[in-house]
Amino acid sequence: MNNTNDYSIINKPVIGVVQLDALPGTELYNSHQGIYKIVEKAKADYEALLDGGIDAVIFCNEYDKPYSKHVDPHIVSVMTMIINEVIQKKLVPFGVDIQWDPQAALAVALATNASFIRGILVGVYCGDLGLYETDIEALLAYRRKIGAQRVKLFANLVPEFSYSLDDRPLALRAKTVSKSALIDGICVSGIMAGINAELDQLKEVKQAVGDFTVIANTGVNVENIGDILNIVDGCFVATSVKVESVADKKVDLQKVKNLMKAKREKN
Repeated sequence: MNNTNDYSIINKPVIGVVQLDALPGTELYNSHQGIYKIVEKAKADYEALLDGGIDAVIFCNEYDKPYSKHVDPHIVSVMTMIINEVIQKKLVPFGVDIQWDPQAALAVALATNASFIRGILVGVYCGDLGLYETDIEALLAYRRKIGAQRVKLFANLVPEFSYSLDDRPLALRAKTVSKSALIDGICVSGIMAGINAELDQLKEVKQAVGDFTVIANTGVNVENIGDILNIVDGCFVATSVKVESVADKKVDLQKVKNLMKAKREKN
């Protein structure tokens, strides 16, 4: 399936997250239901996002907890199969996020013709998963090696379940990363999934990096989307468009429609 669309030509894209149920080999995987139950749920969420007018989507192995720094090869294979099954002929620009393994995400992006990946690409972090040290040079070399230079790289500077061992202000970290790491964009998150970054923090980051792409990563909803997109260049949405705004429930079509209507009215 060729993706001729590019999220970057969309004005302030709203990117819906298709959160996959736990994949085979992970602790929460439901072996009785199997892979095709994952496909069925992902397809329903994907269709609801598209029918609601979403600009783009990202596929994420959200429930493969606890996350692995280096996923096994079958995760790459299964993610590729699921994405290809889900998108079929109905297509918007899409990306891939494999927690916490950006090389695996790049491999899936190459195989599915995705436009971008999101992940922990720069910095050193400590938290629930222990010490996590990135290697952006190795990631760029891998992207070049597999011929995936067209796949854009979005780095999350405030990953969940951890904190940065770099104690410089976030805006300063963003500014230096935008110049040194050769990535394509920065994602700014709240302290947890479903909680938005403070508007003042988003402003500081955006002012620090100028024309460099900044994306709000968490906590975007129908009430704040206008204020957020007046500052940054796009956003991801997940919890706020779920039934009852509960993370592990299905995507609510009407909530997607309401969110996209709010985007149009406020920007």
